[in-house]
Amino acid sequence: MNIGYVKMDKLNKFNYVYRNLLKKIRVVDNYYYLPSNSEKILSIVREKLKQDNVDYIIQEKDIDCGYPELTGKYNVKYMLPEIITYCFKLLGRDVKMQDIYICVNEFSKENISIIEELCQKVKTVNIVTEHLKPFQELERRLERKEIYITTSSNKRKGLSRALIIINIDFKDLKKYNINRKSIIVNSAPNIELGKDFEGICIEKVLLDTKKVMRIFSDMQNMDKQKLIEGEIIKQTNKNDSNYANIRESIIKNKIHILKLLGKRSEIGKTEFSQLGTVLFQKLRTKSEKY
Repeated sequence: MNIGYVKMDKLNKFNYVYRNLLKKIRVVDNYYYLPSNSEKILSIVREKLKQDNVDYIIQEKDIDCGYPELTGKYNVKYMLPEIITYCFKLLGRDVKMQDIYICVNEFSKENISIIEELCQKVKTVNIVTEHLKPFQELERRLERKEIYITTSSNKRKGLSRALIIINIDFKDLKKYNINRKSIIVNSAPNIELGKDFEGICIEKVLLDTKKVMRIFSDMQNMDKQKLIEGEIIKQTNKNDSNYANIRESIIKNKIHILKLLGKRSEIGKTEFSQLGTVLFQKLRTKSEKY
């Protein structure tokens, strides 16, 4: 995946007039320097970005190229262990004693690594998938290492008792009978939820950037969250990079969560507390029935 950085160029008066009149932009590696943010210049840079096969851009705050930007989903995906710990802390529960549910279809090395790391954080990981066979094999393989997960493809019961659901790549949860007051951590681009869903859906995280901004000294006018995401993506592009390397970098740089965000706003502690009271009471009631 290619990331482009769009910035205003620092020009003296002569260069500004010269390059602006000739509608010239300056490109150095994956940096696109604009002489101005006129619509004509923005149109030219959009075409150049397409020609260079740039997937997403990070742009300065006073520039609006009208080109696809990062959405924060990579930050969610690679911060899942911290997000889960943060959620249970807000709920007043010990993460090591809790169960989580993961909705995943793609059987990839990265997704397996995510599952294995989360197994070290919680009591039980429950996999819900439409591709049961490979994940059942993973269940048997992990059991030999004394790591225990469960797998299910049951749309009626698979998520009915879930407190926290991690959605890795499902596009539609409406066909599943989910706890309508559950907490969903969504790392997929989009997800369809039923109209009766009354829980919390975490779409983004606000990360502390103090420890990593030293590498962005010339990018102070850019969205710091997107800069972190861009760095994560650049690591995934390296031939020798893998999930473990990215996680090691996150831990080494002491990147941690400041806030959890829904589609439109911050999800407050009070919202978690109120939902937690209802959730744990509901789960206790269900356990008594069983």
